[in-house]
Amino acid sequence: MARMPDNILHLPSYEVLGYDSTDDDMHFQVDAPDPIACEECGVHDEFVRFGKRDVPYRNLPIHGKRVTLWVVRRRYSCRACKSTFRPLLPEMVDGFRMTLRLYEYVEKESFNQPYTFVAAQTGLDEKTVRDIFSARAEFLGRWHRFETPRILGIDELYLNKRYRCILTNIEEKTLLDLLATRRQDVVINYLMKLKDPQKVEIVSMDMWNPYRTVVKTVLPQARIVVDKFHVVRMANDALEKVRKGLRKELNPSQSRTLKGDRKILLKRAHDKSDREWLIMEIWTGAFPQLLAAYKQTERFYGIWDATTRPQEEAALDEWMATISKGQKEVWNDLVRAVGNWHEEIMTYFETDMPVTNA
Repeated sequence: MARMPDNILHLPSYEVLGYDSTDDDMHFQVDAPDPIACEECGVHDEFVRFGKRDVPYRNLPIHGKRVTLWVVRRRYSCRACKSTFRPLLPEMVDGFRMTLRLYEYVEKESFNQPYTFVAAQTGLDEKTVRDIFSARAEFLGRWHRFETPRILGIDELYLNKRYRCILTNIEEKTLLDLLATRRQDVVINYLMKLKDPQKVEIVSMDMWNPYRTVVKTVLPQARIVVDKFHVVRMANDALEKVRKGLRKELNPSQSRTLKGDRKILLKRAHDKSDREWLIMEIWTGAFPQLLAAYKQTERFYGIWDATTRPQEEAALDEWMATISKGQKEVWNDLVRAVGNWHEEIMTYFETDMPVTNA
């Protein structure tokens, strides 16, 4: 192994004896410090070295490369008590064969990234990452004090080819639980076990009717608010229908004119650059039906600029009245959803703070 400065690892207790480097990995041979006293009897200066072996420990990556420390682990024999011992290594987690800093890094990142990503990044086995996460989660679970939220968020997550219900405390921006399914009976069972369920004043959800049924059954005092992003997304879906339908009727030359149209169309008017507005003018001049759909979408976004429920009611009525006859079918799904969830959509403007699962 080549010689390298000791401080590159920032482990002052260890002496770097040498290193090797490949495209993806760095290997360091390091010597551990001698113990101060016998770990069996505590007597100082009465022990001698009694064998050694190189043991691999993982460390945090350096310059994007995985790092392995080959620690010279020595055994010692104590002349005072006649025992042999191998001292604990400073700044190492022996049970996981890694540095303490790597262990703490994995603890944190395993809550934010998939296990496979953390494993590939650090050179650890995926099971090791999972075990570290589980140990930390169990520790936090013992100390966690659950409080029923005032504003409850109910949403779903598509995970492992199925929908799972996710429950959150919106005011605290914390996760309460992730259920195995979003089935109505499972969600009812969970909410029925809430401590002090009367504390829930507001529930935010998407427009999935079983959730509404659950809340009205178990939390009848709570006001339901439809998450506005689910409603606005339906306006984007309608605009997409027009865009895709238009593209089907175009020849290759015309289709090239609309290159990048989806990204630009879905941008809010106030977020578009001057160049994007110029492109929009070319498109909408050539395809008036696209212009009509875009304006209708922007008007729908504008409903949420209202500050009171009466203002929103008026803006929504005006929006529905401006849908052109030629595009009524395109907007049918959204109009129907607004009708079915009218009260829950309007409640968004009557809460003391903006309520959304986002």
